[in-house]
Amino acid sequence: MRLPNLVSVSGGALLLALLSGCVPPGAATPPDPTATFVAPYATDEEALAAAEEAYAEYTRVMAEILSDGGANATRLDDVAIGNFLESSISNLEEFALKGGRGSGTVENSDFRLQRYSSSGSESEVITVYLCSDVSALVLEDTAGKSLVSEDRPDRSTLQATFDFDTRRKVLLVSDLDVWSAGKC
Repeated sequence: MRLPNLVSVSGGALLLALLSGCVPPGAATPPDPTATFVAPYATDEEALAAAEEAYAEYTRVMAEILSDGGANATRLDDVAIGNFLESSISNLEEFALKGGRGSGTVENSDFRLQRYSSSGSESEVITVYLCSDVSALVLEDTAGKSLVSEDRPDRSTLQATFDFDTRRKVLLVSDLDVWSAGKC
């Protein structure tokens, strides 16, 4: 008969502890909610304009590195991010080992917004299609021999994806794919 009294006393103590707000030592408190990422572009048009500007800067830095023979490829840190950055640096270092040198220009046009994700994550915030014309880009080794395949198309449609660096408040190229070689 003592068991029911013990159970009611234990149940009463548990109820009292719950009602009094006691928290056992070492209990984890829930983390504060984190803010949801929101890109700083109010409209698709603003996002597209920002992507065009970011890609122009990427093209400028890449041209600088190519004209310097691939030296200091880490300058891409300012305009690219992630695996794309790593593979680009690796390719530029290989270009430098071949004694490569670049000259000329790349013309980009016909930017079209493919996707703009204004909230959720700073990864893959903007994806655009663009036409890239590399007909005036010359890549040669130290002997003046072309490093470009003879069947390279002069114009191609590219798909460029951008991440948003929240610390620096800038778009960075995170992926670049040839969408349609030889067509724009």
